[in-house]
Amino acid sequence: MRTKRKFIMTFPKDLVREPWNYNLITNFDIIPNIVAGTISEDSAILGYELDGEDAKVTAAISYLQGKGVQVEAVNEIRL
Repeated sequence: MRTKRKFIMTFPKDLVREPWNYNLITNFDIIPNIVAGTISEDSAILGYELDGEDAKVTAAISYLQGKGVQVEAVNEIRL
């Protein structure tokens, strides 16, 4: 089943410059959409919508968390 879920993601300093959208598209076949964000040299806080099959979105979230990204599911993105 296809789903669109919203998250607030916090990327620590050492992960800020990674190509996350590319990784999510190529590794999980989902569509990431950054709808809000704050990026500095020390961290990035991004409001993401992830669109794709539910199992793939869940796998992508697990992948991000395993890499050290803090992920919070939300109903509405406000930064």
